[in-house]
Amino acid sequence: MKTFVYGSLLAAGLLAGAPAHAAELKVMWYLGTDAEEQVIKDVLAAYTKLHPETTFNLQIVPYDDIDNRFAQLAAAGTLPDLSKTSSMRPFIRPYLTDFAPVFGKDYLKDFVPGWAAGAKLGDQIIAAPLQVTATGMLINKAAFEKAGVAIPDIKTSWTWDEFLAKTKQVAEKAGVRYPLVWDVSQSRWLTMQFQFGNHIYTEEEPYKVVFDHDKATAVLDKFIGITKTHMPPGLWSGSSSDNPKQLFTSGQAVAWMSGNWQAGGLAQNASFDWQAGPTPYGTVKSSMVGGDYVIGFNTSEHADEANAFIKWLSTDPKAQELYTKPLMYIPANLKVPPIDYGNAKASAALQAFKEELAASPNYAATDQANPAMQYVWGPMRQTLFQATTGQISSSQAIDQIIKTAQESLTETGQ
Repeated sequence: MKTFVYGSLLAAGLLAGAPAHAAELKVMWYLGTDAEEQVIKDVLAAYTKLHPETTFNLQIVPYDDIDNRFAQLAAAGTLPDLSKTSSMRPFIRPYLTDFAPVFGKDYLKDFVPGWAAGAKLGDQIIAAPLQVTATGMLINKAAFEKAGVAIPDIKTSWTWDEFLAKTKQVAEKAGVRYPLVWDVSQSRWLTMQFQFGNHIYTEEEPYKVVFDHDKATAVLDKFIGITKTHMPPGLWSGSSSDNPKQLFTSGQAVAWMSGNWQAGGLAQNASFDWQAGPTPYGTVKSSMVGGDYVIGFNTSEHADEANAFIKWLSTDPKAQELYTKPLMYIPANLKVPPIDYGNAKASAALQAFKEELAASPNYAATDQANPAMQYVWGPMRQTLFQATTGQISSSQAIDQIIKTAQESLTETGQ
C-alpha cells in the first residue's frame, strides 16, 4: 500500500493562517492504469487549491483487495472518508453515506442511466458515478470507404444481419483479411445477448435468474456461426495465435468487438482511418456498462467535507475533465460537454461510445455490477469454449450458464 499526504502541514495547523476547521480526508483508491496514480494526485491537489481547508491522505490499494480491505477496516472501525469502488457489496452498505438528502433525490438523473441505477438502494443513493466503460464495435472506416460501402450513423445503427453482410462485403471488396475480430471475452459475448433482449439477473433485488433459455440458445447458435464465417479460424477454440487487437490495429480486420479502452492505443498505432460504432443490435441497442463509483462512509468525522469533494468530482465539468481526459475515460456524467482528448479520432470514438451507453438498457449495467457475477464469469468462459468447439450443444451450454447463475445467488446469499 502506498500513502501520500497532501498539505499535511496545513492540515496539522502548522502553517500560518491555517483554518481551525481544516480537515484531512482519508482516500482509498485503486488504479485502472499506472497513469491514474498521478492523475488522482493532480485531482486532489486541484481541489485543495480551490479549498485550502481540505487536504487528503491518499492510499493506493490493489483492486483485487478492495473488498477485503473494506471488511477489515469496517471491523476495526477505521474506514476511510471516501473511496473508489466498482460495486457496493451488501456487507459494506450499512456504512455508506446516503447522498440523497445531501445532493438531492434527482442527483442521479444526469448520469448514464444503467450505471446510475447501480448507485441506488431503495430510496437511498449510496454512490456517486465516476467514470464508465463501454463495450462495442470498432470499425475500419478506411476499408468501408475503399469498398464503397456506407456506414450508418450511431443513432440509426444496423442490425446484426445487416452488419454481418456488410462486413463480409467490405472484406471481399477492400481485400481485408477478416470481416470481424472479437475479444475472446465472455463479457463481449454477453453484450450480444443484451442486444437480443436477454440478461442474467433481474435488475433489482430480490435477484432472480431470468436468462431465457431459448433466446440465449438462439443467440449462441448465431454467435458460433459468426466464429466460423467472419472470424479467424480457431480464435474462440484457442487453436489460433491470432490476436484481435493486433489484427485490427494492423488493418487486417473490418471490425473489432472490444471497447472504449482501446481508443488510446488505436489513436497512437493505427495507420488507417477508424471509428467507434455503430454497434449492431438484434432487438435492443445495448452496450455493456461498467466503470467506477466514489463512495463516502457514514463513519467519517469529516462527512461534510467528503461529500463536498465527491459532489465536485462527479458533477463539475472541469473536475470530470481533469480526471478523465488524461486517462481517456468516459465521464459517467452526461452533462459533461464532449472532451477533447488531444486526438480527433479518439475524442470522436469516446463520444460515440458515450452515446451508445446512454441508449443502453439498465440491465446492461446491473448484470455487470451484480456481485453474483463474480461466480459466473469463469464458468461462462469455459462453457462458451466447449460450445464453440462442438464439445457440447448450445442448449447444453445455456443450461450450464443458468445453473451457474442460480448457484451464484446462493453463494452471495441473495
